[in-house]
Amino acid sequence: MTILTVGFACLDLICFTSTDLEQNDPIASDNIVRSGGGSCANTAYLLALWGETIYHISHLNNDPYGNQIVCELTDAGVNTGQFIFSEKMVTPLEAITIDEQTGSQTVISHRLTTPPKLTEAEKNKLNHFIQTLSGYKYDIVILVDGYEAELSEYIIDHLPKTKVIMSMDNLSDSSLYLAQHADYLIVTEQFACAFLKLKSFNHKEEIKSALKKLRSLTSGKIIIRLDEKGSAFLDHQQAVIIPSFKSQSVDKMTENDIFQGAFAYGISYGWPLEKTLLFANLSVCAANKQKRGRSAMPNLVDINRASKTVTKNFTPYF
Repeated sequence: MTILTVGFACLDLICFTSTDLEQNDPIASDNIVRSGGGSCANTAYLLALWGETIYHISHLNNDPYGNQIVCELTDAGVNTGQFIFSEKMVTPLEAITIDEQTGSQTVISHRLTTPPKLTEAEKNKLNHFIQTLSGYKYDIVILVDGYEAELSEYIIDHLPKTKVIMSMDNLSDSSLYLAQHADYLIVTEQFACAFLKLKSFNHKEEIKSALKKLRSLTSGKIIIRLDEKGSAFLDHQQAVIIPSFKSQSVDKMTENDIFQGAFAYGISYGWPLEKTLLFANLSVCAANKQKRGRSAMPNLVDINRASKTVTKNFTPYF
């Protein structure tokens, strides 16, 4: 199957710290990791690891940072020939500190709020790429994150036979506009509670109410990720909650990238929504708990192994 991710790609500098670190203490060099990042780019990396035909598109500057991002994805098996390089673009950089004991994170991001407008030459490049994909026999799954709004909309409008998945974490104008194109809209519990002005979900009726009200954002399916409590969607006006598996949490950013990658995988193979969410929850559980970022991502063997050991470890919360 063919999956296309469109969105944020950056270079991460990840520093691991501990809560007992004294102020102004240096961090040893072996506690610092530099690698490509960005939610959609990480998802593309995961799906390439699983052997899927995966394309990623993003805006970068043709500088050493941008070249490192592209090379890392290309080496993993991601198709990167359709990247847009612009002198007006700043290659996004993120400095991330992670407390290894608590899992808390601080992210300092250096990026443009909105990428540059597409030029005619860039649109022509995209048209050639779109023409190539248009000849595919099967539906193409597109995963977007809202950051590359113009780029995402251009591809969705010009590419037939697509199923659009959007992972949404903010109410920016570009995200709200792009959400209208989504066949599947994934939001976090924090986003859903903020949207409804709640502190948390205490019972299933609140989740059902949230799912119904969130339908104002899109005509597609709404999925709420409830962290360790599972995932929820509406089926015939009733809230269906797919429990998660008991697992020591990996960092939240990696969890999200694994979840949406596994979700896109299931949708691309035409799985029912319930099976797709179950697989996505299992994929998160199968991540390597001793590692972070892309190195923590599970392969299909890891997921199959996890399925044999945790299938009975459901935790019903509602």
